Amino acid sequence: MRRIVFGLFRSVAVTSLMLAFAVIVSAQFRAGIQGFVSDANGAAVPGAKVTLTNRTTNQSQSVVTTEDGFYRFSALSPGNYSVSVEKENFSKTVVDDVKVDAEAIKGQDVVLQTGSISEVVTVEAEGAPLQTEDASIRRTVTTQEIQRLPQIGRDPYELIRLSPGIVGLGARNGDGNSVGLPNTSGPGGSNSSIFQTENQVPISANGQRLSSNNYQVDGVSVNSQSWGGAAIITPSQEIVKEIQVLTSTYSAEDGRNAGASIKTITQNGTNDWHGSLFYKFNDPSLNAFNKMPGRIGTLNIEGPKKVQRKFNSYGGSIGGQLPFFNFGEGGPLINSGRDRSWFFFAYEGVREQTNVPYFSWVETPQYGVRSWRNAQERLPRRL
Repeated sequence: MRRIVFGLFRSVAVTSLMLAFAVIVSAQFRAGIQGFVSDANGAAVPGAKVTLTNRTTNQSQSVVTTEDGFYRFSALSPGNYSVSVEKENFSKTVVDDVKVDAEAIKGQDVVLQTGSISEVVTVEAEGAPLQTEDASIRRTVTTQEIQRLPQIGRDPYELIRLSPGIVGLGARNGDGNSVGLPNTSGPGGSNSSIFQTENQVPISANGQRLSSNNYQVDGVSVNSQSWGGAAIITPSQEIVKEIQVLTSTYSAEDGRNAGASIKTITQNGTNDWHGSLFYKFNDPSLNAFNKMPGRIGTLNIEGPKKVQRKFNSYGGSIGGQLPFFNFGEGGPLINSGRDRSWFFFAYEGVREQTNVPYFSWVETPQYGVRSWRNAQERLPRRL
């Protein structure tokens, strides 16, 4: 009975802590939307109310344009938004499907038409507008690519090679470990799935050294202190929302290293409950032989071999919204309005049962006794 009471108490305590942290903790993002509001003649419209709505959570926020007609929203999570602009003597204009990439500033200008504010003009945002906010060369690895494209060890960093200016073949040895770039040394990349302590994906950005690459997760540096160009945290596919890769012409905020700047953004909850489960089975019986010899130009040439690693990875994710708990005086315990908390949780585990044979000379007890006797026989005897 005591164990049951203790178990229930522990469950309630953990649940309460999770709900408390869900209310007070919020992820930090550095994406944004900015632009100018003007009339049909190109003149700036100051004092216009600009409302930004997240289409996945229905959360909205508003600002007022400056004297130059400028507006800006900061600290946005990547996703799709809608921008609505209202001003007296003008029709309300709504721009739908404004896509914001991870850690990037989206430019969105709005033109108002003369009319009644009760009239609504809806326009669609441009699908792939020319990047004019800065001169950086970047590519965003989307959620769909991370979930559908194959990756060694379920490592999302393997998809960095899809970005412009990145060189790296992703070759593997006969034992399954990554092949490094010429004249480089280090722990390699994705050799232990996402559980590799220092993940050094062998890539080069526009001819820069491997050690010049920079890794961030939600704006926090995860660079290794032992090996340059390696990340000490490799997120699971389930938790990654987008990966932005910058390869050249960095702005001041990204000028830390000369190589690629890899920015990973984690998932956030939405109004809809959603989740996933997976199980990945790896066994040597399913692997093919690598017919290329491991050593060329020497007398000791290894024959065909295949990856002998045997490990299983499993996990899943769940996300959604929780009602906002109001502990103030006179207020309800649970608000049913728009004040809500969103959460996302993911877990991934691995079990490896790989036999790694090692050949070496072992001293047996007979060898030790014989060596001691020989040493005793060589000692001078006392008369």
